[in-house]
Amino acid sequence: MAGIEFLRPRLRGGRFDDGAIPLEIFTDLLALREMVIEVAGWRFIQEHSERQRLPRGFANSVDLKLVGVAEGSAIAVIHLTADVTELAGAQLPYQPFFEMAREDIVNAIGAAEQDDRADLDQLLPKRYLAYFNRIGRSLQNDECMELSSPERVGPVRLTQETRDRLLLRSSVTEVARVVTARGVVSEADQARMTFELQQIHGHKVTGAMSEQHLAIILDAFHGYKNNTRILVRGIGIYDRSRRLSRLETTEHIALLDPLDVPARLDEFRIIQHGWLDGDGLAPSHRGLDWLAAAFERHFPNDIPLPYTYPTPAGGVQMEWSLGSQEISLEIDLDNRRALWHRLDMTNNADDEKELDLVSPAGWEWLGAEVSRWEGIHND
Repeated sequence: MAGIEFLRPRLRGGRFDDGAIPLEIFTDLLALREMVIEVAGWRFIQEHSERQRLPRGFANSVDLKLVGVAEGSAIAVIHLTADVTELAGAQLPYQPFFEMAREDIVNAIGAAEQDDRADLDQLLPKRYLAYFNRIGRSLQNDECMELSSPERVGPVRLTQETRDRLLLRSSVTEVARVVTARGVVSEADQARMTFELQQIHGHKVTGAMSEQHLAIILDAFHGYKNNTRILVRGIGIYDRSRRLSRLETTEHIALLDPLDVPARLDEFRIIQHGWLDGDGLAPSHRGLDWLAAAFERHFPNDIPLPYTYPTPAGGVQMEWSLGSQEISLEIDLDNRRALWHRLDMTNNADDEKELDLVSPAGWEWLGAEVSRWEGIHND
């Protein structure tokens, strides 16, 4: 089998810092493969106006295959391959049309990145832009997929923002993306195997129940009056105004701890300026998004959760009571730094430290200190 290097999508974001690619991303790469093949066929017809159909076996003549992940980074190495013993004329069958397709796709993402709607409308028909409803839907808000081509100086970046722009110019009316939602179960229909989630911040949405999640959903439903909350991860369907309309799939459901920090942060989204006797700034939603994602990614699962409160300055304060130790962490959502303070109630000894929460090292220090004082308290 002959082949040439064709694409090297690079994934950037916290989940990819260790060079590994989560399995759900491969569904995006599979959709990218399908898009390349379809656009290559369209390009062939464009170049051969006398034909109405593709040559027999066009779509099966070559394939895109993942041959590895580049060492030291989350880069998927994809080859264009064909089941031939040698390259005829140093090219694979129909290779130029697949290369044109690659340029079209990369240029479309580049136009969306620059918000160049006129250019975007000229590059690809709407039916092909609809593939971006599957390509990139596994990316989280702080992540991107970088794509390069020989015709461009630098890479283009597929983010949720550029993906939204692509889909707004496509034929789709709804957008699919990975969603993490928290809330209470207000309804559960075992006959239809559906449930209704009242989000902490937001409206009610309906999702499908599977057998493996049935027990958890029913537990949450029966605990509705006690504000029993669940976390749902899956694929959400959004309308063109970016409003979540339903949960298409529910891949993971779990009961939440009453002190769950991202759930508490969701409650802060309704805060408005002047919430504290006419004073008090509302925390920014962008800052809350960052803190929720960073806390989930970096804070250890096996140590106590804090009580979480809004601060008058528009920040967030976390507090732990560990025996005689009163610990607080005041977080500035704008500069993403925090002030740690520990007070020993037995002798009034205290210490302070400023932490950079952009750096994983800041979170590592925080987790280690909370764990250390919890251990002393439990001894």
